[in-house]
Amino acid sequence: MSAPPVTIDLSSESHLREPHESYKLGRQHHPVYRVPDQNVIMVFGYDSLLEALMKPKVFSSKNTESVLGASIHNPDCQKIYQEGWPQVDTLLTNDPPSHTRFKKLVNQAFTKERVEGLQGHFEAMADRLIDGFIAKGQCRFIDEFANPLPSLVMAQQLGIHEADIAKVKIWSDAFVDLIGTDMSSDEQVQRARLVVEFQHYMKGCLDKRRTHPSPDLLTDLVNARVDEEIPLNEAELLNVAQAILVAANTTTSHMLSGGLLQLIDNPEQCAKVQNNPALIPNMVEELLRIQTPTQGMWRTAAEDTELGGLAIKKGEMLLLLFTSANRDEKYFPNPDEFDVERDFSAAHVAFSRGVHTCIGMMLARQELECAFRQILKRMDNITLADPSQRPRYEPSLIFRGLETLDVAFTAR
Repeated sequence: MSAPPVTIDLSSESHLREPHESYKLGRQHHPVYRVPDQNVIMVFGYDSLLEALMKPKVFSSKNTESVLGASIHNPDCQKIYQEGWPQVDTLLTNDPPSHTRFKKLVNQAFTKERVEGLQGHFEAMADRLIDGFIAKGQCRFIDEFANPLPSLVMAQQLGIHEADIAKVKIWSDAFVDLIGTDMSSDEQVQRARLVVEFQHYMKGCLDKRRTHPSPDLLTDLVNARVDEEIPLNEAELLNVAQAILVAANTTTSHMLSGGLLQLIDNPEQCAKVQNNPALIPNMVEELLRIQTPTQGMWRTAAEDTELGGLAIKKGEMLLLLFTSANRDEKYFPNPDEFDVERDFSAAHVAFSRGVHTCIGMMLARQELECAFRQILKRMDNITLADPSQRPRYEPSLIFRGLETLDVAFTAR
């Protein structure tokens, strides 16, 4: 008897807000599934997803539309984009061997020594934000911590003036909306203007770093040299800065808010970590697995091939669902349970895998560990400010983050 059909409406609000039940059905019945009438193949299972990630020549990342979404087909947006620099394939939308050059150069800015040296800065930033609300015993966590912390970090690392920090979130949200949100033509135009505004602002930051180097990520990118590789040019630097802005800002913000909600929903797990802070690194891995802020990424079949028993034709689009693979029952027992002591003998794929493993994963881990260390050190008995109002996730196919998170607590 054939497996029952799986019906998943990618555009339905219920799916976009809470996809896990649909993905569980996908893993059970069709780990690789061609969605009828939607021109997309969804990859639910850990095994098939990992196979696709490890075959970049077969499952290509080249797809400019994944960066600017449908706006690249909007004539009004096209005119706006001409006022800036072209979107070039660097990291996210590139394949080897071209991708290899960019990864070598950008890795110069993400050394272990640099990331470890930022621990004190991250903890001080977290403390400064907590100081702003600790006496009140409550806070709008996203507005007062989860959004500003990554924005402060990115502003510092990308040479953005402190007076302009609020723009970091605005620019990052614009890129996220273009990638994963269905928008009207007018909304696309508004985001396109923000893209070009970011490019012109960052051009000024790049020029300043060329004449006035600073101990930050942007200076390292400007001066990155390795082997015989050609240094990054203007458009490439802007594209890399854009990718870092989104990856390090939006996803970290979503991890902080979603992570705190997991601790609120699982007070016994929260108590374990407060009683034993040495568990924080493993807790962060568990949060990355169960939250997975980047739910999936697109690939294009570069040739006729097969994946998970499904024949795939050249040119077909695949959505690799990291958030589903990270709850694959074959690799993660009781996958819907949050367990800060989980044995990660099977590695999660929140940072992807293979040539497209996230270059900023060490930075993200460091920032999350520092943030949760200070939160759990200074805040106790954390609950929802209004338990009758359950926080909701934003409706997005690619990114997963809460709309609001208002909490109450006692100071430790």
